[in-house]
Amino acid sequence: MANKKRVLILGAGFAGLTIAHRLRENIPDKADVIVISESDRVYDNTIFPALLTDDVKIENTYFLASQKLPPRGIEFIESKVLEIRPESNEVKTDKGTFDYDYLVVALGGAYEENFNKIKGHENAFMHHTLEGFLGIKKVVEEKDEINAFVGNAMNSPIEGPSYQVAFILEYLGRKLGKRVTVYLGTQSPKGMFGILPVDWIPKQVNAYAEKRGIKLIKGVYVKEISRNKVLLSNGNEIDSNLISVLPTLSAPEIAKKAELTDESGFISVEHPTFRSTKFRNIFAVGDSAKGMIPAKTGRAAMISAENAAATIVKELSGKTLPYYAQGVICMMHAGDYSGMLIFDVNKYVKKIDFRWGSMYKYLKKLYSAMLISSAFSVPYHMALPYYN
Repeated sequence: MANKKRVLILGAGFAGLTIAHRLRENIPDKADVIVISESDRVYDNTIFPALLTDDVKIENTYFLASQKLPPRGIEFIESKVLEIRPESNEVKTDKGTFDYDYLVVALGGAYEENFNKIKGHENAFMHHTLEGFLGIKKVVEEKDEINAFVGNAMNSPIEGPSYQVAFILEYLGRKLGKRVTVYLGTQSPKGMFGILPVDWIPKQVNAYAEKRGIKLIKGVYVKEISRNKVLLSNGNEIDSNLISVLPTLSAPEIAKKAELTDESGFISVEHPTFRSTKFRNIFAVGDSAKGMIPAKTGRAAMISAENAAATIVKELSGKTLPYYAQGVICMMHAGDYSGMLIFDVNKYVKKIDFRWGSMYKYLKKLYSAMLISSAFSVPYHMALPYYN
């Protein structure tokens, strides 16, 4: 059709590919869907903790967008985004300039940009990237005695991976017969999962961590890192020869330069549509968007993309798709054990639970395999409906 709209999606992560699939499935005759990403190789980084225990191999953690997307009717361009031009509906890349009718910004939470702002970051790993996890794994393999510190920078909204790394390091110490001491910093004074509006889950998980020998330091964030030492926000220093930290997040600098962000550092959007408050034909989904649920997860990113897709589909075809409420289902790998957090709330339903069981690390592995085989096209997120 000559009047098909051009939908340009920046980013090939959970959010970017979810909206690409939904648009292609629902309005193939109304829109051309183009995904631009700097890398052809797309990882499921939620399964990276399992690399530390050899439950998965690197080759099982990614797919190639150039192979998965075109057969589904989605154009893929491997290119670096250099500039977003909202006033002219253009995006400049290192392979040319592309125009759009709709733009979807799904560039993530600028992990590397924000990690590099932590003073002394070069002395630590970031347990988000493949390189970070492989660096942790190498230290564990090479050292016989390890004093590990795992934590987060100020206002970092992603503590779940820190909990997993702490549990796994303790487990590896026992498995390998090495002397491993693990310090885990939590930003909440209530400890692990302290952000939740219930007390029993933090108390239960904290007690289990302490039973495993993990030394909890509650109510702190990482202020500065030096060689073999971490300075915490309470003024205490922790000696450590294995330091791993997650940063705060924001929209990437390229979005800020395009004046898409507000004082929060994120792209201001309407909810539940995830449409930009500044430009009606721009959407921001996943970690770049303001108003995401504080615990950043792949599932939350995909739900944001489902809502944005529903908005575009309705505008172009009149077809109604459901909107979903933000929520968390987090399967936590804990070495020789595992658990699952459920936090789903809407106007009428409240689901808050934490369950222990060895099966959850295997379910996590199966779910990751499903994500990778489908190129992040998961039709069911167990999410609650959204109500005003």
